[in-house]
Parts: sequence; structure tokens; C-alpha cells
Amino acid sequence: MESNTPIVLFNSIAAGGLALLLATLFPAMLSTSIHRSKTWFSMIVSWIVYALSYILILGHQSGPQPPPGICVLQMMFVYSTPPLTAISGLAFIVDVHFRITKTLFANGADHKSTHLMLFGPWALFAVVVGETVVVVQDFADIQRNPSGMYCHSNAGVQLVTPFGNTTITHSRMSNLRRYLVAAGICAIGLGTALCMIIWTTVIVCRNWALFRHLSTNMTERELRLSSLIRIMLFTMMATIGLGLSVSGATSFAGNVAVWNIFLPLLPFMCGIAFGTQKDIIRCWMFWKRRTDKVTPDTCPHNSKDELVGPMDTV
Repeated sequence: MESNTPIVLFNSIAAGGLALLLATLFPAMLSTSIHRSKTWFSMIVSWIVYALSYILILGHQSGPQPPPGICVLQMMFVYSTPPLTAISGLAFIVDVHFRITKTLFANGADHKSTHLMLFGPWALFAVVVGETVVVVQDFADIQRNPSGMYCHSNAGVQLVTPFGNTTITHSRMSNLRRYLVAAGICAIGLGTALCMIIWTTVIVCRNWALFRHLSTNMTERELRLSSLIRIMLFTMMATIGLGLSVSGATSFAGNVAVWNIFLPLLPFMCGIAFGTQKDIIRCWMFWKRRTDKVTPDTCPHNSKDELVGPMDTV
């Protein structure tokens, strides 16, 4: 009998990442003492969708095949969420860049650009989802992969080699097309994001004295140097991780249980990267209360006046 340990580990990482992201999102949504940009919320929600995509067939990972509708939905999300997270992350970094340059040099993005950065990733997500469905020739090919962890298309990616008579059928070409579209979007988005965050960090370092003076009055934590470093490190990890995620959508990689376990690690890392900032952590530290003021706030388990100290850098 095959061990279910890899599946349990896969589900635990995916569920843990989802829990961390929700614990990051809710305080920022509900507390008036935590300030985040709209593109930050869009990015976090995109990673929540990514995390959810890997637990859609929870309870159907062994035995009979999952319900066809859920399996098709998961396949669509497995292919479509990596581009979503890559582009929403790029939009967040571009937004941070514009707001920092506006703070330093009084020039930044207009409202139209902000709307594009906010809604553009989700419009692209809808397009990729639609493209994923259109190229499916036979929905019977969409089944749980041999590892049992998630659903994908069994029309695997295969290439013609001089060592055999392998050919690319129409269904396999469709799967290759989905793979190349997702991989291309991720490569462009994450490559641009990494260059942008490095550029922004260089600008901050060159204008360090002015930035340090102005940052004391900044209410949004992503406009701090420490947060820029945090964002850059996570972007580098996401570049590697989303590459693994897109590669995991192929038939060959999807059959390897050990490989698949790495796929839900990205939401987990995102939750750690953005959920461990001090204002969010203090919001959850409900046992540290001040007794002199009890003004209620909508922060979970806490109040605005219970937060200890000002919002300092992480």
C-alpha cells in the first residue's frame, strides 16, 4: 500500500500557507491602524487564490477520481494562478516604485495607471483561464496526476528527440501551449519585478538622507527600506518557486511526488514575508493590552490603542 505521507505533507503546507495569508489579510482589512496599498491587497489575494487552487480536491486525492467539475477547475487554476501572482506582484512593486519616487521627487503615477496596476493582473488571469479551457480537446484527459496531489491534463508535454519516435499530438501541443503561455508570463513579470525592485532600492540608497527623513511620516509600511529588502528577497524566491510551479504543470514533473511538495511552499513563504511585519504581529498579540485606554477597534482580538508603540521599521 502506497504511503499517503507526501499527500499529507502537501496538504499541510498548502493549508498552512492559506492560513498565514488570511492571518495577514484580515488585520490589514479590518484595522484602522494598519495601512497597506490597494495593490498590496491585490497581491495577497492572488496568493490566496494560488493556495486555494492546490486544496480544491482535498479528500479526493486517493481512491476514485475527483468530481470532473472540481478537477477541471483545479487544472485551470494550477495553470492560471502562477501568471496571476507574478503580474500582481509586479504591479505591487511598480506601485511602490511610483509612490517612493513621488515622495522623493514629487512625480508619480496618475489614477489611470493605478487602476491598470490594480485590475490588469485579474483581467490577465481571466484571459489565461479562458485560454486554458479553450485549448482543452478532451476533458477526459483532465484527471488526478499519478502523485494524487492535484488535477492536471494527462496530455503531457513531449518533444521530438533524435533518440526515439516521440511525436507531439494535437492534445500534447495544447498542453505545451498552456505551459509556454504561463511560463512566458511568469518570466516576463518576475524578471521585470526583480529589475524594478533593484532599481527602486538603488534610488532609495542614493537619496538615503532624504528618504530616511521622509519615511518617518510614511503611514504605509511597504515604503520603508527594510520592506523593500523584504520584497526583493521574496521576489527572488518567487522567481524560482513559480518556475517550479509552472514546470510542475507538465506531465513529467507532475508525476514526481517530491517535486510537487514544493509547489504550495510559495504561499507559505508569502505569508511569512508579509505577515511577520510588526504592525500585523502586534495586531494579533491580544494578550498585550493597555489598561489605560480601551477604545475598541476592528482589529481582530485587539484595539487600536492596545497596539504598543508606533509603527517602526521591521
